Amino acid sequence: MAARVTLVATMALAALAAIGAVGATHASAAAAAAAAVVPAPPTGAAAGGAAGKAPAAAAPAVPPPAAASDHRQENKALVRRYLIEVLAAGKLDKLDEIVAKGFADRSPGAPNLHGADLVRQTRGKLQALFGKLEYDPQELVAEDDRVAARYLVLATPRPPPGKPAPPPLVLSGLALFRVRAGRLQEVFVLNDQMGMLRQLGYSLVPPGVAGAAAAGAAAAAPGAPPAGSRSAAPPPANPGQAGPPSPAGAAAPPPPVSSSPPPGRR
Repeated sequence: MAARVTLVATMALAALAAIGAVGATHASAAAAAAAAVVPAPPTGAAAGGAAGKAPAAAAPAVPPPAAASDHRQENKALVRRYLIEVLAAGKLDKLDEIVAKGFADRSPGAPNLHGADLVRQTRGKLQALFGKLEYDPQELVAEDDRVAARYLVLATPRPPPGKPAPPPLVLSGLALFRVRAGRLQEVFVLNDQMGMLRQLGYSLVPPGVAGAAAAGAAAAAPGAPPAGSRSAAPPPANPGQAGPPSPAGAAAPPPPVSSSPPPGRR
């Protein structure tokens, strides 16, 4: 009996030893695999070389390409020169630098001229009407080959002979230019014509109101004949002198009717 117990105990101890040996074998294999995956730290001269070597610097950033010149600023400067140097100051010798040979005005009612001839005619009309002319660009907006200009014009009309100079007129306007190859190709202008006429003393009255006002003013004039009556033209002040001419298209007054019967009918 004792011998059998001793044999069982010996077999159990051998099994436990076998299990421990398998566990140890698996642990050794796992450690070896981990050592193969993780690189070992350098030793000796390799460690000294790695310690003395500085970390690699980052590659320098590539600078962006130089931006191309903005042609829109050049186009706006060209329009500004046209308004100030050509139209206002009358420097017509600068036309070849500013307008193209085929420069055209697309505004309603513009003359059918092109290039420098068109600008010279426009400048000539302005010079005949105004003794002093100033352009003040308020805003210039450029996009692609177009430039929109909003401006104010200070224009002093030429006075009649012997009369003082009238006050200057303030005119606002808009113009749309097309630019190509550094020259103005065309323009469309829209000015505040009504504002200028009001400053000159004109008023906007509907046609019916204007006719009624004229009829009322004529009826209220002293010495005016009653409505519906017709009177002959007054005789001339001196014999042989014609009276004042009647308005064009007005019918001549009928001859006066005599109260005596004609000859042979008495």
